[in-house]
Amino acid sequence: MASALRQKSAIGLEQIAVPTDHSFSDQRIALQSIVIRWLDKLRANSPASTSPQEQPVSPDSEVREALAKFIHAFDDLDWEGFRLAFADDATVFYRAFPERANGRTEFEKTFKTVFEQIRGGKTAAPYMDIQPKNMDTQIFGDVAVATFHLDDRTGFLNRRTIVLNKTVSGWKIVHLHASEIPASR
Repeated sequence: MASALRQKSAIGLEQIAVPTDHSFSDQRIALQSIVIRWLDKLRANSPASTSPQEQPVSPDSEVREALAKFIHAFDDLDWEGFRLAFADDATVFYRAFPERANGRTEFEKTFKTVFEQIRGGKTAAPYMDIQPKNMDTQIFGDVAVATFHLDDRTGFLNRRTIVLNKTVSGWKIVHLHASEIPASR
């Protein structure tokens, strides 16, 4: 095959031989990896790879998507989705917390209680309808700060600051600060 491609002046041809004695050898994963890398190279060099659907997503869009997933998980009291939005070493100030929660063990303990209080006697999601108002995001490389407020408690303005860090598994919350002030009249 390689010689036939060379005769056709193939550009960027790379020949790789993997020793095998039969079709079910222990080299199947290596062969699959080679083919996948080759297909990725083809896709990266094709004109279609510059289509609008495949353009890189901006950090701001990534942060807003991570926040939307977090809020949706909180609305639905989806414990796994909610907890996975946080980094293991995240810190949290929340009105139900007597002090700052430092790390997963501390914030999960209190948020489990919060989830049960919110759930009450309801049996189906969504349990809340969190509607961030005036959201602003600031991106500083691999760190993002999102601020917004909520009008979910009569007579109070609830403010939120969420700090996120970009990791190999996406944007993770490293700090959440929730406070409330009496609404101005």
